[in-house]
Amino acid sequence: MKKILLFSFLMVLTGIAWAQTRTIEGTVTSSTDGTTLPGVSVLVKGTQNGTITDIDGKYQLTVPSTGGVLVFSFVGMTSTEIAIGNQSTIDAQLADDVTQLNEVVVTALNVEREKKTLGYATQEVTSDNLRVARETNLNEALAGKVSGVQVISGSGAKFGEAAVRIRGVRGFGSNSPLYVVDGIPTADPATINMDNVQSINVLKGANASALYGSRARDGVILITMKKAKAGRMNIDFNNTTTFENVSVMPKYQNQYGGGYSQEFQTFTFNPATDDPALAGLNGALIPEFYADESWGPRMDGRQVAQWDAFTPGTDTYGQTRPWSPNPDNVKNFFNTGVALNNSLSVSKAGDGYNITATLSNVNRTGVLPNTKQEKTFLNLNATVDLAKNLTLTTLANYNRTNVFGSLTEGYQGGSIGQNFNQWFQRQLDMDLLKKYYRMPDGRYTSWNINSARNSRPLYWNNPYTEQYANFSENTKDTYSGKFGLTYELIDGLSVSANLSRYFTSYFSDGRTASGTLDLDSYGQSKYQQKEDNYEFLAQYNKVTENFSVSALIGGNIRMEEYSSNSISTAGGLSVPNLYNISASVDRPNASNYFSQRQVNSIFAQASFGWKEIVFVDGSIRRDYDSVLPTTSNAFTYPAVSASFIFSELLPNTNILSFGKLRAGYAEVGGELNPYQLDPAFSLGTPYNGNPTMTYPNSLIDPNLRASTTGALEGGIELAFLQGRIRTDFSYYYYDNTNEILSTEVPSTTGISSYTINAGKTFTRGWDATIGGTPVQTANFNWDVNFNIARSRNVIEEIYPGIDAIQLVNGFLGNRVAGGWGSISARAKVGEEWGTIIGEKFQRDEAGNILIDEDGYPMTEQNQVLGTVLPDYTGGIFNRVTYKGFELSFTIDWQMGGKINSITNMFNAYSGLGEMTVGNNDRGTPMRDPVADGGGLRFDGVFADGTENNIYLEASEYFKSQFALHEAWVYDASYVKLREIRLGYSLPQSLLQRTNFVRTASFAVVANNPWLIKTNVPGLDPSQVSGDTRNSRNNGAWVDSGQLPATRSIGFDIRLGF
Repeated sequence: MKKILLFSFLMVLTGIAWAQTRTIEGTVTSSTDGTTLPGVSVLVKGTQNGTITDIDGKYQLTVPSTGGVLVFSFVGMTSTEIAIGNQSTIDAQLADDVTQLNEVVVTALNVEREKKTLGYATQEVTSDNLRVARETNLNEALAGKVSGVQVISGSGAKFGEAAVRIRGVRGFGSNSPLYVVDGIPTADPATINMDNVQSINVLKGANASALYGSRARDGVILITMKKAKAGRMNIDFNNTTTFENVSVMPKYQNQYGGGYSQEFQTFTFNPATDDPALAGLNGALIPEFYADESWGPRMDGRQVAQWDAFTPGTDTYGQTRPWSPNPDNVKNFFNTGVALNNSLSVSKAGDGYNITATLSNVNRTGVLPNTKQEKTFLNLNATVDLAKNLTLTTLANYNRTNVFGSLTEGYQGGSIGQNFNQWFQRQLDMDLLKKYYRMPDGRYTSWNINSARNSRPLYWNNPYTEQYANFSENTKDTYSGKFGLTYELIDGLSVSANLSRYFTSYFSDGRTASGTLDLDSYGQSKYQQKEDNYEFLAQYNKVTENFSVSALIGGNIRMEEYSSNSISTAGGLSVPNLYNISASVDRPNASNYFSQRQVNSIFAQASFGWKEIVFVDGSIRRDYDSVLPTTSNAFTYPAVSASFIFSELLPNTNILSFGKLRAGYAEVGGELNPYQLDPAFSLGTPYNGNPTMTYPNSLIDPNLRASTTGALEGGIELAFLQGRIRTDFSYYYYDNTNEILSTEVPSTTGISSYTINAGKTFTRGWDATIGGTPVQTANFNWDVNFNIARSRNVIEEIYPGIDAIQLVNGFLGNRVAGGWGSISARAKVGEEWGTIIGEKFQRDEAGNILIDEDGYPMTEQNQVLGTVLPDYTGGIFNRVTYKGFELSFTIDWQMGGKINSITNMFNAYSGLGEMTVGNNDRGTPMRDPVADGGGLRFDGVFADGTENNIYLEASEYFKSQFALHEAWVYDASYVKLREIRLGYSLPQSLLQRTNFVRTASFAVVANNPWLIKTNVPGLDPSQVSGDTRNSRNNGAWVDSGQLPATRSIGFDIRLGF
């Protein structure tokens, strides 16, 4: 009986207990992208009652009926507390914790490490910050976001790619960093799919990059691709549609038309030889058709027989038209480009596997007529646990880039920049040029005809002929892949083996159309580039209460192959418009090249930590390079660094939450090109139809070695207010020695140059970043990052008897003809790298320009005009969010440096520019004859100190300054709004009702919307001419007639399922 009573009593108590509890459930997601979060701790505050979310981010928990507070916490995210009340479903969102962001970063050899342990400078940019306006070029996306990184843009009008300098320049040669994508060295960053990038980590100094050996001299950019998050399968779709237009153009004059003088000629009809349709033009005014400048008659509306009046087949053949300006003729030539950027990504991760696949396509029509670009990306990233301690990693990337059209710029045939800014006329009607660039009978026309009785082009094709008849097409396929196995031998010790390949195949063909100005032709070129890496790595990590040890040892075999060949017609086409090598009149021009190299490497690294306060790193790498003699083909690259987290020794405060000092020293080197030590015969000009070969007239030191850079770096990192504000400052000094230089030697030796190891330069500078999250509330968040940097490269020595060498030629190169002097950038002992040398005004002691007896300025050759490199570079990144609304933008800026503008020089020389019209200081139109009060005078003095009072005709005034470089070298400082995004994300509370839409956002985006400040008229100094990243990197001080800058604006839609 007692047992029955006791059992009954316990059942009653149990019933009461069940009546006092209830079950709640919910889902935990990320506030950043809406993904579900497995493994989140859900705890009733003040108790031990809790659970964790499952693989889909869901949880169930029994809680007291009286309620309480739930605490949601997860590593790397801020904890959230929610009152239970009488709710049965409680969903939570967790935000990234600003005090823990970037604590783990990817370092050399794709090894992840805690950032606080590093003794060198790195800076990471996450995917959200890279894709503000959906920039498709990786280098462009970095602009203004990383201290010490200068981005030199290419022309948007020609689908140009940007170049990057990290901490200025090193030595005398190329200054391009190494790009590594998930452990795969990548030759061309333009082939990287930005939609698949998770983060970019810039290794700025030699300590950070020494483990990459001879290729790490100019820094390393590590790209980490996206990986799936644990939970349900995620599908992400992104569409961006933008509209692109030219944004910065020279200002043209609209008062005077084409010609060399302000007088019209008169057409006299000859009935014996002229077409009767021209009889009505007898006595009509005609311009100087052969002139390709705009120093002609005033555009006052008079009836004039222009180029189309003498071009058979036009509607205006035999008719006059008003001699009137066309103010927007150049602007109207350019189209509105449209870019469609679509991306679809599928990802899934679970117990023992992680798979992500991304397909992206960028279809873009250019602002130049008849130009287009298409990029297709396919990326696959998978990690699978094959066994308990064995993991397989695979990575496959594919990119195809196709570019069609005439994209020529600079001072060369077919260049639109040359057409409009150097040799053109201001009265030309662009609609007529487009309508009649090619007649129905196949004839190509031009505004620049020979004469009234010969309508063939004289100096220049119709600009539409260049775009629709003379064009090229190129296709580039890039494949990269990685296969790796990692086996954990014991806890903390693992070994891995990786095989990777990077392969590029490029094909291009181009033509010059039959019947145009130049001889018709056709050509093809192609190249293939392959790099294989075989890598073995052993890693060990051990952490105790007071000590930590991290070490690795490994080896790598790098094998490279490069082959190219080209072939083109010679002597024209035997059959007009047959664009085939077989149509070559003469024997086709052909060439080919092949190279191989192998670099065998061994390396090791170790890091020791004590009580999370002191960390010491050491690494060493030894490369054996096949391009060097076996007696001197090995190089060793050591590095050592230390960091001291002094904040661990300070009392806890609400002000300083983190403080670290770091310092290090390292050595890295530069590479030689294959066969640089082994000169070979080259094809010469055929003689009597027979091929000839020539031997190089240069001599190479057989003991030539790779250059070496010793780098010393120190820095401090601080965090305030629990990580809300962070600062990072670095100072560095690089000692660059054993540069590879080609020196001139006397012709009596039988050779022209001698290539040797010589030269010594030093690079010193600093870079700083300050940023963080100054304001963070439940609904409002403000992230900001400001960076600034300064770098100087000074030449210490070159070679006995040589104190200067020329680095890069500017316009005209070394030419000195007709009084035109050359301009170039040089390296001279005691000067900064890239000092610009050219012609300069001669001045007296008071700084006045000296004028000769004829009224022209006196000049001096080979004078210093400034330096190529800027004094300071920097940027500002801002993101403000409020209840789903987002405003993000990046400002990029540069202070100092010089740029030589050929565009402005020719605009003045040819009478096209706005500066060539207006009134002089006497209130008279400057283009009026001097005898009538017109003309211009130089502001200067004669040798005796009296003020210049001699006026020159306007054309002579401006033409006399051609190649007077000081007049056309400008301060290259600028401030530019690089990108901006204004968007809205739908709230999770709304999306959860759909049961399938995870995230949804819409934004208006713009790239390069506003050049806020510039000192260069009509140009964007952040964009320079050049067909390759290297040419822009080393020639970033010359505008050689570049295409106009562009801006794009559009909308961005992102959906997650």
